Amino acid sequence: MTMHCYTVLVEKENDGYRAHCPALPGCRSYGDTKREAVKNIKFSISQRLETLMAKGKPIPRDADLARPVQQGAQGNL
Repeated sequence: MTMHCYTVLVEKENDGYRAHCPALPGCRSYGDTKREAVKNIKFSISQRLETLMAKGKPIPRDADLARPVQQGAQGNL
């Protein structure tokens, strides 16, 4: 089994917390507490990865977001 690590951002929102994973667009979750939001986003990430694998799609790496764009490489975006 392959282990994947992702950055998760958790923010206070009104009466609870929201969490999202920038490497997996649309992968977000909510919770009444920070702990609950983190637990929920872990589940959301695992479901997203299972779906991508089942469809034979590539699994994004967290590091893909941090890759610098080289000058003159705009045509490759």
